[in-house]
Amino acid sequence: MELILHNIHADSVELALEKARQYRSLNEPEIAESICLDILHIEPDNQKAIVLYILALSDQLHHAGKKTQVKSIEEAIEKLQSRYQQFYYTGLLHERRARFMLTQSMARVFAYDYFIEALQFYQKAEKIRPEHNDEATLRWNSCIRTIEKENLKPRPDSKDARLDMES
Repeated sequence: MELILHNIHADSVELALEKARQYRSLNEPEIAESICLDILHIEPDNQKAIVLYILALSDQLHHAGKKTQVKSIEEAIEKLQSRYQQFYYTGLLHERRARFMLTQSMARVFAYDYFIEALQFYQKAEKIRPEHNDEATLRWNSCIRTIEKENLKPRPDSKDARLDMES
């Protein structure tokens, strides 16, 4: 038996997208990622598959021992045609990295920086959001609440801390 990848059929893309969503909801992002790669192999510009791929990869940031390549996520974000989505998903990447840092005792001090980066991208997204779409605002508020709840502060050596001291 030859171990090679098989192509999916173009007429099964919608069903494959639904399967990828199901596997994400079942907390099996590796399978969702694989399905998205199958879709993107035959439809490289499929925006729904790119978004699901970004989400599946970023879901894996919280899996212990799983080293998700942030570079792959960033490259996928660049393929999004919507500037709004580019800002939103870049914010989401930074937010998920921040939330992962909160679970790591030695890296916890870096969570604040990632949350601030996420907030900057959510703010850009909010300015160009589609009508009736407040997802960037919802994520913004969630980040702010987490910063407050976790009592996160800038690191003493960060530029944010120096700015606060100068005020």
